[in-house]
Amino acid sequence: MSTETPTVPAVQADERLAYRGPIQRLLTRPEIGGLIGAGSIWIFFWSVSDVFGTTAGINNYLDVATSLGIMAIAVALLMIGGEFDLSSGAMTGATGMLVVLLVKDTGELGGLGLPLTVAIPITFLFAMGVGWINGTLVEKTGLPSFIVTLGTFFVLRGAKLGFSKLFVDKVIVEGLDDAPDYDFWVNIFGAVWIRNDHLWDSFLGGRDLVFGVLAAIGATAIVVGFMELSLVRRTEAGSMPSVRSAFALLIGLVAGFGGLIYLTQTDGVADNWTGALVMAVGAILAIYGYSSWRFEPFSGSSGGVSMGGQNGRRALIGIGLIVVGTLLGVVMDSSNTDVLGLLLTVQGLRAILFGGCVIVGVLILLGAAQRSDTSPVNRFVLTALAGLSVAGVGFVIQAEAASRKYRAEFFAWMMAAAVLLVTIAIVRISFDQRRHADEPADRFGTLVSISGIVVFLMAIATKLLWATSIELVESRAIITYRISILYFFVFAGVATWILMRTKFGSWTFAVGGNKGASRQVGVPAARTKTQLFMVVSGASWLVGTLIAFRLNSVQANVGDGQEFFYIIAAVVGGNLLTGGYGSAAGAAIGALIMAMSFQGIPFAGWNSDWRFLFVGVILLLAVMVNNYVRGRAEKST
Repeated sequence: MSTETPTVPAVQADERLAYRGPIQRLLTRPEIGGLIGAGSIWIFFWSVSDVFGTTAGINNYLDVATSLGIMAIAVALLMIGGEFDLSSGAMTGATGMLVVLLVKDTGELGGLGLPLTVAIPITFLFAMGVGWINGTLVEKTGLPSFIVTLGTFFVLRGAKLGFSKLFVDKVIVEGLDDAPDYDFWVNIFGAVWIRNDHLWDSFLGGRDLVFGVLAAIGATAIVVGFMELSLVRRTEAGSMPSVRSAFALLIGLVAGFGGLIYLTQTDGVADNWTGALVMAVGAILAIYGYSSWRFEPFSGSSGGVSMGGQNGRRALIGIGLIVVGTLLGVVMDSSNTDVLGLLLTVQGLRAILFGGCVIVGVLILLGAAQRSDTSPVNRFVLTALAGLSVAGVGFVIQAEAASRKYRAEFFAWMMAAAVLLVTIAIVRISFDQRRHADEPADRFGTLVSISGIVVFLMAIATKLLWATSIELVESRAIITYRISILYFFVFAGVATWILMRTKFGSWTFAVGGNKGASRQVGVPAARTKTQLFMVVSGASWLVGTLIAFRLNSVQANVGDGQEFFYIIAAVVGGNLLTGGYGSAAGAAIGALIMAMSFQGIPFAGWNSDWRFLFVGVILLLAVMVNNYVRGRAEKST
């Protein structure tokens, strides 16, 4: 009688179930199009304006984005729920005006002389009541929310003008700072934080060194997280690395951070080249060493180098565009500000041709590398070629740049992009790509990626919150951050958490996607939509109160017409007008895009009359990019 235990076959992943890698999952996120747009617009205005990329410029458009962003987030939640609120703009002015009227001295007509401790809660209850009325009317009457809230808009607009004229005989109400408990409440709704009082100097570079190190750690963690989500783990991944892997990892880390520190301490062309090359080689060595320790080597057929057919044509077109763009950048005068027509100068035409040709060329190379019929070797060649092209263009820009922001900052970012592309090429041809889910690796990769994003944001916050003595001398500007910026970030974080991690968030998506079906599965559709209207009114109360404490007065027309900007910001951030799909973080990004556009135009010295044309173009492009990216990502799953 046999006593052998039968072998249990290993459970194999079902190959019929498509596995989506981290890039594909990112592309299906609603806010990814807005994030790409925000980065593109920032780079554009940073390149044409000396103020835009400074801390003072960032503070300026962050300040503009706060009120717009808080409202855009609330409106986005309502849009995801399948409804609109056209009274949201007028409500901001109404709540701000009401709180001022409630605290005005009793000797004045209409003034109740209430303390802010009483007036602010009353104003909040008023806003909640209006939101409840909007939601109840929509549900009870069956009328479109467009019609109901349009009526509320005219009621609030007329009430603001009528009551201000009746009570104070002016279109503006003033005197909020006369309230007896103003000194307490101004710290909650009107506080400012002065950056100039917080210096961080040291012989090693202080703030700038900390910024660079944190940014490098964050970027490294993001790359490691993506590799954990994309590559096949070794069966002994938890064991100690081999001598070769450990040596490459250690030498790479030392060289990478050494090159980074050297870059932060120098500004000469030769020094920058040396630091960048040392940092690049170190980063590639460190990532390769880590990958050799953690992941399975490539086991498939790599194929040969063959650039014939469609891939060859694409590669030639991409390389040709990069070469033409670089030659135009060298030949055309970067300092010529002669106007060619409308707003375009020779300098601007050069930037468009140079940047456009190079970017399109690199994208064509990367697109050819991603084709399913591309062999692993061809994919490696095309991706590495794209990275080397970015590095070459970076050296060209640095060699002819007169401004330090191009010679050092922009050069550093281009080197980082080049290193990333070359590293991706090496890793993809050296290690097996994941074709199935791996729960421990996915969990660890997600945790590391999120941690990297947090560290990277900490790096940015370090540069924004602390100043250096040299910077203060050069800028001669007093930079203050208003508490409204904090409310904006907190509101965006809380709204994102509610939407993605709570039952109410799931109900919001459900009622926006199909109200009837959601009711059949037990979702309280009517209550959910009414609560969403109340969220918008609550956000209007917050914005109105912030405006009142900032100015100590409110005009009757405050907020009128702003509801369209809230909707535009939400749409630019990836929220669909049809409901059932969207993101609170995307709406915040959309608001930031609009703020950067509004402030970037005057920073660049352009005529501000063109800003609405710019916003219209951004809206159309954002919608088309969001649809394209989402469609391509869904087809690839």
